[in-house]
Amino acid sequence: MTRKKLLISLFVLIIALLIALVAWRIMANHGENPGAAKGPRPDKPLVVEMATVRMQPMPLSLQALGQVQSEHSVQIRPQVNGMLEQVYFTEGQAVSRGQRLFRLDRAPYETALAGARSAWQAAQAQVKRLEPLADKEYVTTQEYDNARATAGQLRALLNQAEINLAYSEIRAPIAGRTGTLSVKAGNLVTTNDATPLVVINQMQPILVQYSLPQQQLAELQRYQKQRSIRVFVTEEDGTGERGEGELIFIDNAVNPDTGTVTLKARLRNVGEQLWPGQYVGVRTQLAIQKDALVVPQTAIQIGQQGNFVYVVEQGKAVIRPVTVARQVQDLAVIASGLKADDRVVVRAPRNLRPGSKVMLPEAAMAAQKRDAP
Repeated sequence: MTRKKLLISLFVLIIALLIALVAWRIMANHGENPGAAKGPRPDKPLVVEMATVRMQPMPLSLQALGQVQSEHSVQIRPQVNGMLEQVYFTEGQAVSRGQRLFRLDRAPYETALAGARSAWQAAQAQVKRLEPLADKEYVTTQEYDNARATAGQLRALLNQAEINLAYSEIRAPIAGRTGTLSVKAGNLVTTNDATPLVVINQMQPILVQYSLPQQQLAELQRYQKQRSIRVFVTEEDGTGERGEGELIFIDNAVNPDTGTVTLKARLRNVGEQLWPGQYVGVRTQLAIQKDALVVPQTAIQIGQQGNFVYVVEQGKAVIRPVTVARQVQDLAVIASGLKADDRVVVRAPRNLRPGSKVMLPEAAMAAQKRDAP
């Protein structure tokens, strides 16, 4: 029991020492920097980056998320049955309209064509032989009409044989880019195969489909009556420019489940930057606001009462509530709260408080050089 009590006493003593050490460090830190929680000393300005509120033209636009679509997509399927003899392209290759893609075994269709042509020629010869005899009534009119009918049927069979032979060679109906090849040379293909031989997607021009809330439909239609509406495509997160085009389609109904209306824009897709199925950012530019007030987006702070910025007045930071109309890339368009030539703090440090003295980095460097011995 004595040893157990000794161990318990030792454990309690260690805990007490640890608590005393932590308390001492807290008090020491507090003593070394008593104003840390209250921000910098009033007589020492904070070095901050500032920007001047500018008035400049800015687009009035609507942001959305869209998906790239091929304007024309074709599933290539065989029109006749046969063995696939040759493939003239590689998967993913760009092809032009009319370019040869596949060739099936032609031998059965060449044989059928030769037989159909021979039968038709024989029937034609019979019609020519009976024609003068029918005029002289050496043969009945019925015999002559039957011969002509037979020749007509054989001509139709000849035409079909010619078509079947032509179908043994498959060409691209559109220009575009090929997808995955479902079969290789040597395989038997049929007209009722569930999977197409290959799919060709038109890449230039290309479509981007997206949706906007129904509340913006009236504004969109109003601007569309005035002029064509430009559409700018970016990365999915809104950065970068991937191309621009024109709004070509507004759906004739609002989706009752989402309360949105579907739109499509057509882009030239130079260099094939956009790919079918890709998600992109879409900016529908309705007009250009010539006298917009703008500040860097990083200057906008979010508080309990809404958005605000730090305005620099007489070397001090002052809170100014603002209303942000919209964001265009890295700029914020200000609807109210600022005027041209106001100076704002671009990136507010954590210890910046209303009334804090502030100065530019250039001014701080100049003061440091001036104070240096």
